[in-house]
Amino acid sequence: MPVLTTTRVRGSNRHAKLCRRSWRPLHHASAQPLAPALSPASALTLAFNFPGVGGSEGKHGEGRAEVADVAGALAHLRAAALGGQPNLVAVAGYSFGSYVGGQAAVADPGVGFYLGVAPVVARYDYGYLAGLHGRIALIAGARDEYSDPARLEALVASLPGPPWVRVLEADHFFADALDDLAATCGDAIRWAAG
Repeated sequence: MPVLTTTRVRGSNRHAKLCRRSWRPLHHASAQPLAPALSPASALTLAFNFPGVGGSEGKHGEGRAEVADVAGALAHLRAAALGGQPNLVAVAGYSFGSYVGGQAAVADPGVGFYLGVAPVVARYDYGYLAGLHGRIALIAGARDEYSDPARLEALVASLPGPPWVRVLEADHFFADALDDLAATCGDAIRWAAG
């Protein structure tokens, strides 16, 4: 069972969901810029670790189980809204979380925004993002061995609408670039909400 953390922010009618799967738990610095960037733009933000990470029980599901976890987290998020109808539902994922989060976002017609941070395009095919019925933003590190620049460029070119893309001077964990990552996440969210 994933560890779920829910934060309510007053004055907005937006929902966001953050997911990641890594050997580093959700409270690790590389994931921290995502939740604060999402929270001001969201009435409700949910962040969780996939099974086997941090305090979560279970083991890695090779992607299939994690997509179901994201779908369950979206259902939990909507239920936590206490009947409120959001005007924007977003899914944000870091690394492997961007891969499975994107799949869940494509499968859910209610998702209007997907933010993929450090997408693992060197290992996984993200072509499914062409089926998303919302806006897409991608943030990668120029020195990220998992976000191969040529494959990221090919993905961007394959998408039907122009996504919002930024490549920061950083590695996969955005070491020494966490402030830039936080600001860039905020820019992407403002773009999606605009």
